[in-house]
Amino acid sequence: MRLQAALTTLAALLSLGAADRLRVNIEEDLNQNYKYSNGRWDSAFGTSPVDPQDGCRDPPHVPGMNRLCLDWNAKHRRGHFYFDNQGKRCIKFAWFSPRKPCPAKKVCYTWYLDEVQCTW
Repeated sequence: MRLQAALTTLAALLSLGAADRLRVNIEEDLNQNYKYSNGRWDSAFGTSPVDPQDGCRDPPHVPGMNRLCLDWNAKHRRGHFYFDNQGKRCIKFAWFSPRKPCPAKKVCYTWYLDEVQCTW
């Protein structure tokens, strides 16, 4: 019985993580300045381009999304978003992968922000 409950919980968490995710390409220079580019919103309905800059916007290419706010502060690396007729939903930095090629004197990553419970 415990195994069944654990598997059910794991399946729910995996489906939540796969449902909505933001991918952003990051370039970091030697002074720890970041450049954000090539934002991609992944959902069960496909992938759509989004502006990955800090702040709030109405993302025109994500069907049904009417607000996306990103906070790239090093303590936060999170965001929140709204779809039509839904309450606030949240994403937070989950993991990264190195990205190549990368310009000289830069470190390049792809950051992944996964949907999480809103606590802010």
